[in-house]
Amino acid sequence: MSTGKRIFKRDTNGTIRTWNYEVDGDRWRSHSGVLGGAVVTSGWTTCVPKSRDTAEEQALFEAEAEMGKKLDKDYAVTEAGVDEPRSFGPKVMLAHKFEGWPGECFSQPKLDGIRCKVNRHGMWSRTGKPILGAPHIFAILAPAFVNKPDLEFDGELYNHELKDDFNKIVSMVRKSKPEDDDILEASKLVQYHVYDLVLTDKTFSQRDQMLDLFVAQLPGNEIVKVPTSPVATIEQLDRAYGTYLEAGYEGQIIRLDGPYENKRSKQLLKRKEFETREFELIAVEPGNGNWAGLAKRIRFRLDDGRECGGGIRGTREQMAELLARPQPKIVTVRYFTPTPDGMPRFPVAIDFDRPD
Repeated sequence: MSTGKRIFKRDTNGTIRTWNYEVDGDRWRSHSGVLGGAVVTSGWTTCVPKSRDTAEEQALFEAEAEMGKKLDKDYAVTEAGVDEPRSFGPKVMLAHKFEGWPGECFSQPKLDGIRCKVNRHGMWSRTGKPILGAPHIFAILAPAFVNKPDLEFDGELYNHELKDDFNKIVSMVRKSKPEDDDILEASKLVQYHVYDLVLTDKTFSQRDQMLDLFVAQLPGNEIVKVPTSPVATIEQLDRAYGTYLEAGYEGQIIRLDGPYENKRSKQLLKRKEFETREFELIAVEPGNGNWAGLAKRIRFRLDDGRECGGGIRGTREQMAELLARPQPKIVTVRYFTPTPDGMPRFPVAIDFDRPD
């Protein structure tokens, strides 16, 4: 049996009310009432697996989701917070364009998700608009604000399985009045990929270490720490960039080991300097082992007749379909700035026989 944190609100009569959940196996119920007064206990809700694998996991999820909805609406994580105005707080740090090697730094993949800052008051877009469509995310993070009320997370609502369908994520989380079915769908697909903490008195390496420790102790896979690598040379930076492109990410984020700045900052750089063009496709090559029966790589012909190989962007289902159908004639390739002898660097196939 587990009991959730008590949350608080002030009602229209000025009285502070509390709410918390209790989970027992595959069922859950709530306890609510006036602070210091009688407690009203609801009946048990027995759960069956929907968005979670087991009934027990479903019960905990539904209880936490209900807490998340209440926190999004009018509850606070502490008694002291019931009268605080809901606030986006300081601005998030925005990136400058990458223009060359900045010195030793940290590398992250650039996501194509919805920027989201999370603080004790809720979830917010980059411009400070409330995000109400993913209360399951807020419910997971809310207990952290009890002991550290000034904690703020910076990340994106994202799922790499939906990397080619940004609008799907938008449709799930941007609704101003999400219905229960919307929230259920979001809970199955939307993750919070967090890449920084809004702490202006810590360097990035300090913030990143704190974030690693925090995310490691969370259950489930709804909160994801964005992979971060220290980089000592431009060659390492370029290799990381190529790896991200081949994996289907939008580009590269570069972070210097400085403070978090609530503005567009030279501490944060974004890199999207690839080129895209069509080539004659020579072959689609199958994979081995776990990739057996799936398209894994391509070979294509350059204008001067030389051959070049590259990866393929897409899901396993798309790779199976590509290998099964007649071989396309034209491949659209995204690649990093060519080498001095004209060979595309880190080429990735993103489309085949694209219509005009």
